[in-house]
Amino acid sequence: MWATIQESASAILRRTIARAAALLLLVAGTAAAERLHKYTVAIDSELSTLNVRACFDGAAPAALFAESLDAPLALTDFRVERSRKSIEPGGSISLRSVPENGCVLYQVDVSRPIRQHDRTGDKIHHIGKDLLTSIGIWFWRPEKLEADEDIEITFVLPDGIAVSAPWSPVASNGAVVFRTGRSPYDWPASVAFGRFKEREIRVGGARLRLAVLDGTPAADVERMQAWIQDSAQMVADLYGRFPQSQAQILVAPGARGNEPTPWAYVVRGGSPAGHFFINQRRPIREFFEDWTAVHELSHMLLPYVNSDDIWLSEGVATYYQNVLRARRGRMKALEAWQRLHAGFARGMESAHGLTLAQATESMYRDDTYMRVYWEGAAMLLIADVRLRQMTAGKQSLDTALAALNECCATTDRAWSARELFDKLDEVTGARIFGEIYDQHVASRNFPDLSQTYRALGIATGAGGLEFSAEDRELRLRDAIMGAGAPIAGEED
Repeated sequence: MWATIQESASAILRRTIARAAALLLLVAGTAAAERLHKYTVAIDSELSTLNVRACFDGAAPAALFAESLDAPLALTDFRVERSRKSIEPGGSISLRSVPENGCVLYQVDVSRPIRQHDRTGDKIHHIGKDLLTSIGIWFWRPEKLEADEDIEITFVLPDGIAVSAPWSPVASNGAVVFRTGRSPYDWPASVAFGRFKEREIRVGGARLRLAVLDGTPAADVERMQAWIQDSAQMVADLYGRFPQSQAQILVAPGARGNEPTPWAYVVRGGSPAGHFFINQRRPIREFFEDWTAVHELSHMLLPYVNSDDIWLSEGVATYYQNVLRARRGRMKALEAWQRLHAGFARGMESAHGLTLAQATESMYRDDTYMRVYWEGAAMLLIADVRLRQMTAGKQSLDTALAALNECCATTDRAWSARELFDKLDEVTGARIFGEIYDQHVASRNFPDLSQTYRALGIATGAGGLEFSAEDRELRLRDAIMGAGAPIAGEED
């Protein structure tokens, strides 16, 4: 009897486990099921009008949003498919009248710049015969996508017209299709249309998609590709791979100024993208000698940092624009140290009486750029030196950023500097970054670099910087700026 009962109990247990496993599989399958909203974007041959059809998988979102405040002014029509009644946009567009699995149709005028409410710059640029447009002026989408949602965009293009977009390309039979991912709707990004041919740059395991837009005179595309590849390789050399798996790179000729790249920036909507506005009349050697491309691509070493802490992203880029070019032989190590020192001096002279946090907040209003950029760089030099000393050269800012990239290269959230410094302490096992944060972000004084300079064997004299020939100090400097041996530890 007991045997029978035990057998029955075992059978019940097996059935219970089997049912639980089946339920888990069902739940997992449901969670993995993706709701894919499909957009089709058609542009006319004049590159002046976008016609968009957006179809929703299941229930339509409550409303659609666009990043630019001027997006409603660019709309010439918005309606539910098969409806004759237009929907008037405001700050958002209500989709209460859209049925399940329904579609909306809308049209956007991109023939001219619109700048009435949005003060963050023009969203529509005509670069020669090509069009560069912020997605914020035309991409109306849900405010937030859940973990099981994505958007697929198919571009319908006239003959001879190409598109460059920031999102992940999708393999298709001749169509131009992208998946947008779940980065926030208000993160800026741009799409270009024109008669360019997008080129692929493979560097450090990454795929960079380069588009060189129209100009008079035309930019030398081969040379622009070589310049971007060279700059990207410097960043990839930092820890053996480029920090992003893919990126959009746009080169727009026609910028005014005596520099080869008077204006450039990185944006993160969809995936990281570098935008370079160039003076194509400058000699190609100036592009290779310039710091701008290395600076901008170095931003990609970090995940997106929120605007309140831009000193961190600018500090990383400013520090490495000198270090990486010295390592690549674009300048001598001595010159790189001199450039860093001169920058620190400019930072000390900027924004007297303000904390770093206050200088960052007022950067655009009060022109406190030098304090923000160079104090960020100074903090990272201090961290780099301390970490190398503490670990006998086994760890550095390079290895810390590599570990950060391994764990936290997310594209769908912004990080604070405090979060990133805490994470850097976690991945290195050191308590260096948080301590530096606490010492300097709320301080009204520029960081004291005297201890760091002593460790590096750098002294300031009437004739400029003086460098010690002591072996330990020389090896530390070489480890940062070149291919020198790692520094010996305290136990040596």
